[in-house]
Amino acid sequence: MKYKRLFLVGILLIASIILAACGGGVTPAPSSDEGIQSPEASGEDSASSVDLNLDPANLAGANAESAASYLYEGLVRNQDGTITGALAESYTVSEDGLDYIFTLRQGVTFHDGTALTADVVMTNFNRWFDPADTNRGTGEYAAWVANFGGFKGEVTEEGKPKSWVDGIEKVDEFNVIIHLNSVDADFPAKLTNPAFFIISPATFSGGDGGSGAYKASANDGENLTLEPFAGYWDATAIPSENMVIPAP
Repeated sequence: MKYKRLFLVGILLIASIILAACGGGVTPAPSSDEGIQSPEASGEDSASSVDLNLDPANLAGANAESAASYLYEGLVRNQDGTITGALAESYTVSEDGLDYIFTLRQGVTFHDGTALTADVVMTNFNRWFDPADTNRGTGEYAAWVANFGGFKGEVTEEGKPKSWVDGIEKVDEFNVIIHLNSVDADFPAKLTNPAFFIISPATFSGGDGGSGAYKASANDGENLTLEPFAGYWDATAIPSENMVIPAP
């Protein structure tokens, strides 16, 4: 992956003027992912005991998409037609349009107590992008192909990468760079797709690993009850009442 470190310093200094943080609203990880805090380490209550197997990367059906919109969040969100910060408080783009630097919001925790870090984002990204990733599971990840052309290692007849995405790089605990193979002006907008919502790696195989303003409370097979998440990063957007929606 290419990246000029000198350019990065300048980019990070102007990150805040490109996109201000937006307030308002909604298989275990590899052992090498340092900085991923486990639910046990957090000491917080968790809704992971709820019978929930809702993987944003492989959603199927309107009910699942509806539930995901309340439970999970992506790096950015579409707010009234404008792409603004969500789990990333800001992002910047290199002059050649091939590198997107995301500065993560600090102090964010998932419903299971896991802390948001660059390692968490990279673990999610590599799960979507890399067919050989150990967290992949059996999902098809169709939304990734539809938005970005192909997976890691796949090439065209001409030997060029099928994917418009080249990979992800960790800068530090709260900054990551996503490298593209070709310019895609719609890249930030594509990341608002629920398939690219970030979840706790501890819940890849099931459970509520979201970071949204609601967390899963109960599932009777017909209805899923969501309750306000008191630990939501935007205290002004924490709902006051439970919500009941059809079970995915």
